[in-house]
Amino acid sequence: MFKEGFTAAISSITNETGETRAETRTAYINLIASLLSFLLAILILSFIGKFLWNNIIIELFAFAKPARSIWHILGLFVFVMLINPSACC
Repeated sequence: MFKEGFTAAISSITNETGETRAETRTAYINLIASLLSFLLAILILSFIGKFLWNNIIIELFAFAKPARSIWHILGLFVFVMLINPSACC
């Protein structure tokens, strides 16, 4: 994902790779599409995670407190990724 974008950026500046403008443009489009897809997935996961946390986890576990914002859910997601990297993929 990032390799194509960086390659397109470097080749547009130096043009040492011999790529045409169409190949560079395609690489930029792929990079932007990947980044937008990633951001959309994180946004959807955050809202669904907040809904599930506040409506399911709170009722199941007495010690859990409600999440006040999606930032709490994103922080929880990052924490789980740091503790168990294989939990994501």
